[in-house]
Formats: sequence, C-alpha cells, structure tokens
Amino acid sequence: MGKGRIFRVVCGIMIAIIAVILVVLFVSDDDTAQTVNVDLDVPYSDTTSWMSFLDDDIYLSEITIPGTHNSAARYVTLGYAMKCQDTSIYEQLENGYRYLDLRVAIDEEDDGNKIKLVHNFANCHKTANLFSEYIYFDDVCADIYTFLQQHSTETVMVNIKIEDDEHSVSDIQKLLVNELKSNKDYWYTEDEIPTLGEARGRAVLATRFKDEAATGVTGINMIWTEQDNKIPADIPYELYVYDNYRLWVQDRYKYSVEDKYEAVVDGLENCEADENTFFFNFISTSGDGRIGHPRGYAKALNELMMGYNLKNDTSYGIIIVDFGDKNLARHFYYTNLY
Repeated sequence: MGKGRIFRVVCGIMIAIIAVILVVLFVSDDDTAQTVNVDLDVPYSDTTSWMSFLDDDIYLSEITIPGTHNSAARYVTLGYAMKCQDTSIYEQLENGYRYLDLRVAIDEEDDGNKIKLVHNFANCHKTANLFSEYIYFDDVCADIYTFLQQHSTETVMVNIKIEDDEHSVSDIQKLLVNELKSNKDYWYTEDEIPTLGEARGRAVLATRFKDEAATGVTGINMIWTEQDNKIPADIPYELYVYDNYRLWVQDRYKYSVEDKYEAVVDGLENCEADENTFFFNFISTSGDGRIGHPRGYAKALNELMMGYNLKNDTSYGIIIVDFGDKNLARHFYYTNLY
C-alpha cells in the first residue's frame, strides 16, 4: 500500500473518530413522541392523582408503580450517551411517575459542599446550556415537596444512589440527612415497607448505600449488585433478602433491545410483588454497543411495552423507564384499577 493511500486511510479513520466524538458530545436525538391509544375516559386517567383511587391499607410494594431511571438526567453532559429523560422531575411526577432514581455526588463550593445530581461522571444541569447551574438535591426536593403539597393523596418513592469517587459515603450521607431532618414532615424514613396510607403526602426514602455515617436514617435500605453483563442470564432478575423485606431486581442495563425485552417480559410474567416484596423491573438500557444510547433503545422498548397486554387487577411492582410519557405511565398504573 502506497504512502498516499495509507495517509488517506488514516485521515478517514481520524475523521470517523472525530464524527463519533461529536455525536456523543452534542447529539441527544429527536423528541418525536409515540402515538398510542389509552382510555382517557376513566376518572383515574388524571396522572397527577391516580393514587387517590387506591385503598390506604395496600402496601407500596403491592402497587404497580411507574418510575423513571436516572430521573435528573435531562440536561446532562454527553447527552447522546447519558441523557435519560425529556422532562423535569416535577413534570415526571405530574405525568404519573411515582418512583425517582437519583444519582448523587458532592459539589465543592466556597460557601460549603452541596449535593448535586449526576449520571455516573456526568453532571446534570438545569437547562440545555452546558454552562448552566447544576441540579442540586434541594432543587429536586423542592419539586417533590411542591407536588406533594398540591397532591396529598400521592406518594413518591425516592431511591438514592451515590456515584462519587472523590468523597466518602459518610460525607454525602451527612448532607442528605441534613435535608431530610430539615423537612422531616415530608419524609418516610423507616427501614420497612409502608402502606399507602402511611406514605400519602410524603416521599418514601430508599437508599443504595450502607449507613457509614451511622445516622440510623437510611429509609428502605436496598443494595443490589450491578447487573452489567451483556450475555443474557438464564434468570434475568435476582433476589436480595433483608430483615424486613425482599427485593427482586431486573436491571440488565447493557442488554440489546431483544434481550432486554425478553428480560422485562420474564419479570412481568413471573413478578412476585407482595406486602413484603418489591419487584424492580428496569426497562431502561444503554445497549450492548461500545457507546450507550438510551434514547434509541427506549424508543423501541417503550413502544413494545405499550403493545404488551398487561392484566387487570395485577401488581407488576415498580417498572422503571427512560423517556417515559403520560400514556406509558397510565399503561402501567391502570393495572391497579382498570
């Protein structure tokens, strides 16, 4: 091969690499909404208050609850690979989602450390401007409190995972507890599954880290191992047993669309959700390629889910999605009532 041809090949490879980098950095894909048919004539079609139609004595783990994955990752660095939502936290709550997945880290400020929202190493911002302010934990809490003030029949499960390699769990935990204690009337922080009556008007704390600061405030403490395999497991969900409850978790976040759909359906068909058992079924995946692309996978999987026939009067546990809209939330929570 001549030097000129080698040069052209190398240049072509470099251009391709630069193109991929630019796409990963700046492209977050289109916002085309799916068209679906959902019955809007039922009284509980109002996504802001659907829990008002449920009995007080039902346990939270017995309810089919729509949730969002990486809930704050709307405006996020490296949007192509890291963006997971199209809507704000408040809009997600208004759209019917009652489980929030928050990833947190410390932001060191001159006037004191604050807890910011992240997706892995990428920071979550308030607007699409790369230089806009970070989203902080107290911002998210303010949205939750406002929503609960306006819709006291509802509850929100808030699951917090620490994604910070530079600070200790203990340091982050102390900051979290300060927020919780300052607004204790808005939080359910016991390490046991509440009934809906006990949780109405409050956020139910769940955590995915150990109590290293010995605060005694962990909420429902649920720690599961990363399910980051790409080769499908024979049984896609895993069981975790604690003193007061059990967890089934399907979170195969590196599966292809086909493998992920099969894993989700397996979970739906074999869900063991009861008063002592949570079932977490993540529809979200970044895919099995070298560069993750949550939106592309979510578009296919969310449409497949809309076409999946869910049974009436059935608990499917907590179903967690990327880029969910109102109709997808309705499709899930209608199973409690429809």
